[in-house]
Amino acid sequence: MTDETNRGREPREVSRRGVSVRGVVQGVGFRPFVYRLAQEEGLAGSIGNDTDGVTIEVEGPLERLNAFVHRLRTELPPLARIDSVAVRELAATGEVGFRIIASEVLGRVSTGIPADAATCADCLRELLDPADRRFSYPFLNCTNCGPRYTITRRIPYDRPQTSMTHFAMCAECQAEYDDPRNRRFHAQPNACWKCGPRVWLVDSDGAAMAVENPVAACVDRLAAGDIIAIKGIGGFHLSVDAANEEAVVRVRERKHRYGKPLAVMVRDVEAARAVCALTAEEEALLKTSARPIVLVRKTDGCGIAENVAPGIPWLGVFLPYAPLQHLLFASGQVRALVMTSANLGEEPIAIDNDEALKRLGGIADAFLMHDREILQRCDDSVAALVDGVPQLLRRARGFVPLAVPLPIDAPPLLAVGGHLKNVLALAHGRRVYQSQHLGDLENLTGLEFFKESLDHLMRTFEIEPRTVVHDLHPGYLSTTWAKEWARERGLELIGVQHHHAHVAGCMAEHGLIGEAIGLALDGTGYGTDGRVWGGEVLISRLDSFERFAHLEYVPMPGGDAAVKEPWRMALGALHAAGFDVESEQMLALLGAERGEARVLKRMIERQINSPMTSSLGRLFDAVGAVVRGRRVVDYEAQAAIELEGIAVSEPDRFERGEYVPELHEADEGSACEAVIRTGKMWKAVLEDIWRGVPASRISARFHAGIAEGFINAAANARIKTSINVVALSGGCMHNRRLARLLRSGLEEEGFKVFMHRQVSPGDGGLSYGQVVVGAAMMGSHVG
Repeated sequence: MTDETNRGREPREVSRRGVSVRGVVQGVGFRPFVYRLAQEEGLAGSIGNDTDGVTIEVEGPLERLNAFVHRLRTELPPLARIDSVAVRELAATGEVGFRIIASEVLGRVSTGIPADAATCADCLRELLDPADRRFSYPFLNCTNCGPRYTITRRIPYDRPQTSMTHFAMCAECQAEYDDPRNRRFHAQPNACWKCGPRVWLVDSDGAAMAVENPVAACVDRLAAGDIIAIKGIGGFHLSVDAANEEAVVRVRERKHRYGKPLAVMVRDVEAARAVCALTAEEEALLKTSARPIVLVRKTDGCGIAENVAPGIPWLGVFLPYAPLQHLLFASGQVRALVMTSANLGEEPIAIDNDEALKRLGGIADAFLMHDREILQRCDDSVAALVDGVPQLLRRARGFVPLAVPLPIDAPPLLAVGGHLKNVLALAHGRRVYQSQHLGDLENLTGLEFFKESLDHLMRTFEIEPRTVVHDLHPGYLSTTWAKEWARERGLELIGVQHHHAHVAGCMAEHGLIGEAIGLALDGTGYGTDGRVWGGEVLISRLDSFERFAHLEYVPMPGGDAAVKEPWRMALGALHAAGFDVESEQMLALLGAERGEARVLKRMIERQINSPMTSSLGRLFDAVGAVVRGRRVVDYEAQAAIELEGIAVSEPDRFERGEYVPELHEADEGSACEAVIRTGKMWKAVLEDIWRGVPASRISARFHAGIAEGFINAAANARIKTSINVVALSGGCMHNRRLARLLRSGLEEEGFKVFMHRQVSPGDGGLSYGQVVVGAAMMGSHVG
């Protein structure tokens, strides 16, 4: 450019801006991303991690600064998530060059720890490239993938705060780590064959096996039918060849997991298509960086052993998310592997090598171990497409500990969740941090995992709860622990009704801060009248609720035994509907002896260990018992899941007829407006069974009738209240057919319908709802 061209131009004014970015911006390549942006825009300044996120200072021409901020918001690294960007003016300093500075820890942590992320395409290419220095290395990663939460002790997310602190990087890895232009710049788990974790194979007694390639030897044994315990990202898996019926049966017997479906890992989407009828949405969900197990329809003749998912039309399928898992499929010896949590029953998943040998020595034939310590147990997440939209059944690896937003401000509080499928939550401000799936709090082992996870979240996010929120059920271990823990610390306690928490959680997910009609449909929840609720129509606000209607109460002869033996539930429901449960016809239907039926009938009549329930989940169990002949279940809700499964071949829009439960005015003095009665529905079910109507058709009619009954109840609630918003929640919303029918039917009636998206509608989302109700009851600011 000539001097003449420049004549008359003023030099461009230099400005400086401070930019504070909040969200998931640590451990996701955000600093090198900002470094490159600054270089491309010709800006000087610096970036560093802090306890709130990242702090940036940039200096240069104003138009370049504006372009920088715009690109900062719109061109994110794959794993980053921005919650807010605050820009402030600063005085220009004349700084030259852009640099990345050391992390600064000041005050309470409010940034997000990234979740564990599946191996990215670049790393996978290196893993399988014989010319690459990381060829076949089981622990390669970069800023776009790899372990995060499961190896992190605390924020800021820097290598000394992770389990990689014990592995000093070699010169080549250090050079990558120090180079802002490299995708491994500040990739905290960065490592290679020279300097990183290693993998080895041991037998069931823990003796090291002399093999040249432990992964290849592991695959050989899997192909031969052995059960191998394989250490992964968040814990050990028990693995067998998913096509080997004998091996699948053997792992079930040793693990004492009879009937409950087992997850199947396949090499890639093409392999998934070979065993399942995938939709485009399901393929997309499989390929997300979270890599959840996705429930999909299996195809006939898919080659997967029948005992992997007996009695149901779905498979839980997922793709490899760690380099070690990709290597298991690299040779092509196995095309599908059962990968189920390495535990017995509902115990926490094993994570430590010695712990695994002790707990799994009687199950696994060999162990594929490594020496990168897992600091947080974390099961695989489980998801399904409900009405074309992803729904989380289990929120764990890949999602935890990402914050779930709140529409109200919360003081520092702890919500302890429920009893089954427990998940705890810490909250402060507008963020809720749920723990990973913790399992059932049935014993002290489960409670120890609960306390371990709470300690980790409190330490990580530096939240000291001032209030503890718990379920109303006096028998829940979470409730008794919460009361004792709060008493020892002098903290405030808030009890929240189970179904109110479910509905309030759904409302909060969608920012609903007014009133909603809540359909809370599940298996068990302690009601304010001391009975077992679960088929509820609520008028809900975030801080309170009224019970508008519910399924009629029926007895559960034997209490919890009726959950494990659904024929008992069927007998109780049929007796309540006026049928003679000792007749030959009924005994044949229930698969019961006259003597045992008589005993249960007397228990009901004398009100001995026969609690009353309004649960829709128990109604599904009862209908499943008579339609499918499911007398005893191997896992929770098996009868209901099988009932849903047999209807998959039938259209959603099915004649309902007498299957629609009737809405009646509640008895005088009742605390609610109406009761949903099922007597005529039961008569229609039995008549169809005795007429030889196919079970699939009976199931389809039942689903359609139940949906219509609750839609009618919601319509009546709208007449009484003028509320036109419905929130759907509770474990029954995992039933995809029921959820579809409810949503579509309610929308046809003109309702605005909301369903869970970020947390589970079942008890895995309960703690989020408890946070919402607790914060609202404490009068937090809304808006």
